[in-house]
Order: sequence, then C-alpha cells, then structure tokens
Amino acid sequence: MAIQRTEEIHGQGSGGSTKPDQASLTKDTGIIAYFTNNSVAANLIMGLLLIGGLISGFGLNAQVFPTLNPGIITVVVPYPGATPSEVEESITRRVEEAVLGIEGVDEVRSSASENVGTVTIELKDYVDDKEVKDDVEAAVERIADFPPENAEQPEIERAQSVSDVMTFVVTSQRDEHTLRQAAETLADTLLTLPKVTLVSLMGAKDMEISIEVTEQSLREFDLSIDQVARAIRASSINLSAGELRTQAGDLLLRTNQKRMFGTEFGDIVLRAEPDGSILRLRDVATIRDGFVDEKVIQEFNGQQSLLVKVEKSEAEDALAIASQLKEFLRSYEPPPGTSVEIWDDQTDILQQRLSLLVRNGVLGFAMVFLFLVIMLDLRLATWVAMGVPISFLGALLFFAPFGVNINMISLFALIIVLGIVVDDAVVVGENIITEQEKGGPGAASTLKGVRGVFGPVTIGVLTTMAAFAPLPFDTGTGGQILGWAPNVVTSLPPMSLLEVFFILPAHLAHDRSWSTGPLKSFQQSVGSKVMAFRDRVFLPQVAQAVQRRYFTLLCGICLLVVAGAMFASGAVRFIFFPDLESNTIRASLNFPVGTPFRTTEIAANRIIEAAYQVNEANDGTAFKAISATIGGTSRAGSGPGGGSGMTTASHVSSIIITLQDEPPRTLSAGALERQWRQATGEISGVESLSFRSDYFGRGSDVEFRLAHQNDETLYAAVDELKARYARLPGFYDIQDTFNLGKRQFDIELTPAGEAAGLLPSDIASQLRNNFFGQEVQRIQRGRNELKVMVRYPENQRQSTQNLERVRIRLQDGTQTPLSTVARLKESRSFSSIERVDGLRIVSVTSEVDNSIVTPTQANGQVLNQVIPELLARFPGLQADQAGQGREESDDMASLGRMMVVAMLTIFVLLASQTRSYLQPLVVLAGVPFGAAGAVIGHFLLGYNISFISIFGMVALSGVVVNSALVLTDQYNRNRAAGMAIQASIIEASQRRFRAIFLTTATTALGLTPMLFETSTQAQFLIPMAVSLATGIVFASVIILFLIPALVVILEDVKRLGRRGVPVQLQTGCGRL
Repeated sequence: MAIQRTEEIHGQGSGGSTKPDQASLTKDTGIIAYFTNNSVAANLIMGLLLIGGLISGFGLNAQVFPTLNPGIITVVVPYPGATPSEVEESITRRVEEAVLGIEGVDEVRSSASENVGTVTIELKDYVDDKEVKDDVEAAVERIADFPPENAEQPEIERAQSVSDVMTFVVTSQRDEHTLRQAAETLADTLLTLPKVTLVSLMGAKDMEISIEVTEQSLREFDLSIDQVARAIRASSINLSAGELRTQAGDLLLRTNQKRMFGTEFGDIVLRAEPDGSILRLRDVATIRDGFVDEKVIQEFNGQQSLLVKVEKSEAEDALAIASQLKEFLRSYEPPPGTSVEIWDDQTDILQQRLSLLVRNGVLGFAMVFLFLVIMLDLRLATWVAMGVPISFLGALLFFAPFGVNINMISLFALIIVLGIVVDDAVVVGENIITEQEKGGPGAASTLKGVRGVFGPVTIGVLTTMAAFAPLPFDTGTGGQILGWAPNVVTSLPPMSLLEVFFILPAHLAHDRSWSTGPLKSFQQSVGSKVMAFRDRVFLPQVAQAVQRRYFTLLCGICLLVVAGAMFASGAVRFIFFPDLESNTIRASLNFPVGTPFRTTEIAANRIIEAAYQVNEANDGTAFKAISATIGGTSRAGSGPGGGSGMTTASHVSSIIITLQDEPPRTLSAGALERQWRQATGEISGVESLSFRSDYFGRGSDVEFRLAHQNDETLYAAVDELKARYARLPGFYDIQDTFNLGKRQFDIELTPAGEAAGLLPSDIASQLRNNFFGQEVQRIQRGRNELKVMVRYPENQRQSTQNLERVRIRLQDGTQTPLSTVARLKESRSFSSIERVDGLRIVSVTSEVDNSIVTPTQANGQVLNQVIPELLARFPGLQADQAGQGREESDDMASLGRMMVVAMLTIFVLLASQTRSYLQPLVVLAGVPFGAAGAVIGHFLLGYNISFISIFGMVALSGVVVNSALVLTDQYNRNRAAGMAIQASIIEASQRRFRAIFLTTATTALGLTPMLFETSTQAQFLIPMAVSLATGIVFASVIILFLIPALVVILEDVKRLGRRGVPVQLQTGCGRL
C-alpha cells in the first residue's frame, strides 16, 4: 500500500500543552538546549548581531573595486633625444640582462621608444615585492657606466595600491597660464580637505625656461651652445664657500646667485671683452619662461581645459572622499574667467550598485516573506525571514578583521550566498515544525527538530565555504578581483548557523500561533493542498522514479547532454568578462608616428563634429559633454586597475563623450557608439581608429606575441598572422606593434671630417646641443620642477635647411659647415622596440565581434589552428598567447586546479557526515545537474555564460549539496531505524519535500527582481541571478527524483558487490 500520511503544514494545534516537557529540559544541557530554553540570551545575541552589524557596516570603507596588486616593478629611464634603437642598445637590453637572474622574477618585458626606455618586471606568485625591488635597484646600480650620458637617472617603482575617486575639469577662455594657475589653485585647495591626500594634474604641460640663441648670434659673437651653457651653469648657482671663524662668531661664506625666473638670467656674463665691455646673455639670446615646446590641445565642450585627479589609498573610503569633494565643489569659487566641474566620478557606479542591491534586496525579501506567510504560520515565516538580516548584519562584524570593505565584489558575494542563508533557515525551521506536529509543541520537540538536521546543515555550510576557499590562491587579475568573495562567504554562513541553531529555536519553542482568522484559514487551505500534491502526485512519481531508476538516470544524463550540446554548439556562449556599458564612449585615433600635429588635429575635429551630429540626430539627448585631447590621450579610471592617466604624442588623439542619464537618453551606449562610428566614416592615412563603450575598457580580445632571431623572418610571420586573422570570421581592427617610426638622418664623417680630427661624438653632441638643447640646471619653483634649456629658437629647428646651415666647431676653434665634415643619409627605424625575456617580439592583436564569435572561441581558433601552421612554416619562430586572452586562460586553469582541491575537501566533509565512501558521490551528483540547469536557464533567458555565471553556479552548489545531504541523511536515519530501502528513500522524500520546495521557491523568488532589472548596472549581476534562480529549479527536480534513484542504484551496486545478484526490494507498493 502507498504511504498516505497528510500533515498539517502549520501544526499549531490547540490541544497541546504550552509548557515544555520538564524531564526533557533537565536532561538536555547542551548549548543549543540552553538557547532554546533561554529566549533572553537568544534575543541578546540577535540584538548584538543586528546593532553591532549596523555600527560596523557604517564604519567600513567603500571603494569601487578591490585594490589590485599587479606584482610588477617598472624601471623607467628617460633618454631625451634618443631614438628607439639607441634606447634599446643603451638602456633596455642592459637593464634586462641585469635583472633576468633575480630570484622572484617571472618575466621581463621592455619597450624602447623615442626619448624613454621602460622595463617591466613581472614577479612570481607569493614573493615579497619590496625585497625584489631592492634587488632590482642593486642590480641596476651595478651596471657599469649606466645610465649613458644625456640620459636621466633610472626611476624604479613598485606598483602602488591607489585608485581613482574623482576627476575635475578646469576650463578657461583666457590664456594657458591662467588655466594652469586655476588648476594648481584647485589642487592646492583640495589638499586642504581632511579626507583628501592624493591630488595630481593631468594634461598640464611642463614648465621650462628656454634660452634660445640663433645661429647668427653664435657666429657674430664667436660662441657655441656649449659655451653659453657652461657660462649659465657657472653663474646661476648657490654654493657654499666655507666658514669664517671670528671672535664675534662663525660666519658662513656662500654665493647666492641661482636664478629662479627667466628675467633673472639676462644679466649673466658670457664674456668680458678686451675693451672692458661685457657681453651678457640678454645680448645674444631670447629668454622664454613658460611651457615646454609641445603641441597638445585639451578641450572640454570646446574650451581649453586641464584635469585635476583625486586618488585614494587602499585604507581610505571612496564614498566619504567623494561626498566631501561634492560638498566642497558646491561652495568653491574658481578664479575669474575659469570654471570647475566634475569630469569623472568613479563612485557613481558604486552608489548605483548599492542602490540597485538595496532596491532589489528589499523587493526580493518582500516576495520571499510574502511567500513564506502564504506557506507557513506567520510566526515561523517571520523568524525564518529574519535569518536574512540577522546573518547579513552579523557578517558585517567580521568584515573589518578580515580586511573586507564595501566594494562591487563584496556586494556581489553577499548576493551569491543569499540562497545558503534562506536554505538553512527553511530547513531548520521546517524540521522544527515537523517535529512539533508529531510530538507536540514545546522546547523538547524544537530541540529534536534542530538536532535532526544539525549535521547536514553544518556540513552543507562547510562545503559551501570549501567551494570558495581556493579563490584567494589565484594571484591573477581575475583571482585578485574575486578573491574577496571567500572572505564574505567565510563570514556570512557561520552567522547563518548561529541564527538557525541559537536564535531561531528560541522563538519557535513556544506554543503561540501568530496567524489568526482568515489568514490562518488561508494558510491551512494552502498547506493542505501542498500536502495533497505531495502525497497524491509527488510521492507516486518518486516511487516510479525509484522503480525505473536506470531510466531516471538516463533522463538525467540526457539533461547533461542537452546542456553540453547547447554549450558546444554555441547556443549558449562563454564570455569570460561580460560587457558592461559605460556612461562614456571613447574614440581613439592613431596616425603613424611622426605624423604632423596639424593632420591629427584635422582628423580629431572631424570625429568631434560627427559626435555633435549624432547628438543632434537624437534631439540632444545622447550626451551632455565631450572631452578631446589632440596630440595626446587621456583616459578615465574605469574598472579594476583601470587608473586614469594621460600621454602626449603628436600622432594620437582621444575623444570621450559623456552620455546623458536614462532618461532622457533612449539609446544604449552600444547603439550610440555604432552611430558615431558610422557618422565619422573612413579617415585616410589613419593607422587605427577605435570606438569603445564598455565600462572596463580591457585590452585587445586576441593578442599573440611572435619572436625570432632573424628580423626578416619575424616580420614575414607577422604579416602572415595578420592575414590569417583577417580570414577568420568576426575579427576586425587588426594591429601589430611593428610600426615604423619617424624619418631620421644618420650622420657619417666625410674624409675631410676625419682629417680634421673630428669624432662622430663631436658632431652628435654639437647637433644635439643646437636642436634638442642642452639642459643647464633644474629649478624647483613651487610645485613645479623646471628645466633650464639652451638651444636654437623654434624657427631654426623646423626644416632641413636649418640643418644645412649649421657650422661645426673644429678642435682649433674654427668653424666649418656641416656638409663639409659629415654626410647625411636618410633612414627609418621603429616607433618602439618590444622585448620579452631578451627576445625582440612583435605583438599581433585583434578585436572580435561578439555577435559572431566570442573572445574565448577566437583565441582557441588561433591557438589550435593558426599558430601550429605558422610554426611549421617559419622554423625557429616562437609564438605565445598574450594579453587578456592569456590572463583569462591562466585564471581559468588556476581555478580549475583549485576546484579539484575544493571538491576533494567537500568529499571528505560529506564522507565524514554520511560515514560512507560512495554516498558522497550521490550527494555531489546534484551539482553538475544544477549547473546544467543554469546553462539551460541562460539559453532560455538569452544570456551568455560568464565568470559571474560560474560564481552563481558555485553558490548554487552549496544549496544543492545542502538539500541533497538533508535528504540522504534522513534516508540513513530511516535505514538505521530498520526501514526497507525503498520505504526509507520514499519516506525521506516525503519528509524533506516541504523544505526543498520552500528553499527552491524562496531562492528563486528572492532573485526574481534582479532577473527583470533593466538598469545598465544590473546587467553585470543578472547572469549570476540566472545561474542561481534557474539552476535551483532544475537542481531541486534532480534532488527530488534522481537522488532517490541514485541512492537505490548505489544499493544495487553494493549488493552486486557482495552477492553478485540483483537486489530484490520489498516495499508496501510491491516488488521492484
């Protein structure tokens, strides 16, 4: 006969005694019994968690993303006037050789560009970066004759943990000096604010004092640039001359003649003539005290502008700093003729995310509570729902000790453990009510209900913590970003255990029903219908699933196959980092190195005009501001490690559109990006023109590095790889780092020059002095360090005719034309020379169209199809994946290895609870099926799978393991009580149906508001909600039907192993 037992889901009968069983109370003396019988102690613990959590929460620092430690040391050596080849030979190769053997160094990359050499040292995991930095400094200091003449001292820096908070834009219609002064005034004023410690200017030209001497003046007065420089250096000086000890006291002797302003240099004596007249600097030179000779235009809404950036260290609160900055701006009065406004606020996204979570959290909590009230007595529903705020606020108490602050990742982690919190409260609360229904109300039944699920619930929480535990050991960028999640997961589930074992039982131990009147009648009606569904529909189906257990297993495998086929066919695609629309669109323009500034300016103005056309076509609702940097690039600090900054070069420009809010804007950033790209059209001669509207602004989708000992072979391989890229579907914006640099003249001595006793260094130094200039000294004037340079005036440094007129000073003091002693040969080098671990490399990059192919698929195609053919065609070629693709691959491989360790740990925990080596495999079987359900959920709702989705699946596994463990634990109890196998599993399914049903419904309902959220900020989190909400539905079906079948299959295996015959199971329903 079938099991026909109908239970009251609310179970608060009126005939039971309200007094607890005194014998039980005296017998049970454990800590759970203590709190069950002591509601005062339970309420005090609850108050401590709620109030203490609120206080701790308000004291936590806030930042947008966790601060990253990139594990990088950089060596930068400025070499003014040097070509990339000179920088490679004199700077980068020598530094590479010095640091390659240092312990803790993983990879050494170098870039030799015009005027500067940069060596980037990537460190191995778990090394002391401060110690390695000391070793690098010592190694560089040991390099003989380093740095070379005319190069500056090496700047060796370890990556600092700072992040952007807010950037102000200062505009002015007056001259450049007024603008610079207004920006410096703003920066100085900001530093007086209590919470502001790091302020810097972006886009500001350096100041310098330029002493310009024409070739005519040099000839007229028989001088050279070198002689003028020596005279200035000897006259503009502060020098101690010793000490005079007199009877009246000691007197210091010193010269105090160092000039600080350009006007003070004019009276420097260059030479005293035989007739007694004095030749002063002002007689032969023009002295200009101003900005460096650098062409760059920075505009904001058509006005010249400068940016003032405010940063924070890891220990500072971004929201508090931003609040103070906004309060300051409301009362700040800029100097006349200038204006100040916010250009970029990195805390906007954090505030939007907080608002999003609060809004969806409140709505989701309300839906969960309403559902619980429908299904349970008001008292039980209230205290089960209270588990969420109690656990969440209690976890905040441990955030500070664990080094956790409020950021996008910690908030994200709070969401993913929501299911665990609800699951624990539902399982414990439901079991308490079940025991009270059987044994009557009171503390004894309550205590029995808690102890009945104590082991499974505790082990379930530990398995969840074990699943997240490996993340801090992934030291890649992805691991560092998401490594905060384990700290949150470590804090919150223990608080959930504290709530369900010590607080919840105290409030359910008394015979007081809060539901009355129509509410109670409605609840009883719903409860009876649910139980009728369980007994008349669900249990017979479970019996069928057990009876046809191998067919049930086959159906489960089919579900896995369907999910795998969806993934393999591309119906559901994997994109490691999902695109998140930004509130800006950025256009980056690059011409070949050496392109005249005017050409770049014309093209940039065309892009700006196209932006205005897009705005007009959308009735002025598209954007609210446009920033342009012509002759340089500026960037806002978006995303983890995004950092803002600015570089200058005549051949590049960047234009950034700040979008309007939604509404009035009606189009997405991606749609506006496409309109802007189309309105701009093709620009002739451009090397690259890219438009980006994603928030994180990461590197290229596909990047591979090629290296070969033979340069010609290397360049041929680069061309071949670019051609193969172009033939692959979805690849566009294909670039490489093999770019020709500026035209250059190579100078060689003629026979006449050699006969005159000249050396190549003589001619090179004289030409350098004339055209680049000779640095005389440096002056610290206020916040600015100025160089004092002596050179030709600008109009004599602009054509080859100026070069032809140069006269070279010979060893006897006479002068001769340059053409007499040297010949000029035109050539062309590279714009930059990249090296990795001593090998010259060329990187080939491409973007991919996500609607055609994902970055993961694209990298796989190149790695598995293109690269092997390339290596076969070019013997000796080395090819490595680089950039974002390599980092994502490394992160996934590292996480894969660590998850193996996590699964072994989970297996140990489950085996210790079930006292079996095989039954944990049955419990864990629900995990892949839950993941398969999540994949199908992504397909049905039209979302790609990302690492956010994977984290949702990890969190889902905690709920699945918990529910499956509770079910199998009840089965083991039934078997220990002597029940038959099938009767045991069906009774366990009947007993745990209500808990699993409530857990599934509450988890799904709690995340439903997020699934239907339309705001831009929610798009980042929706895949996680899809994994949890849809995965839990599929997983619950698996737990209720497949797990019972697997349990019996396991018994088949055991019986076959012992007797070699099929198992015959006798049940009330007949033989299987």
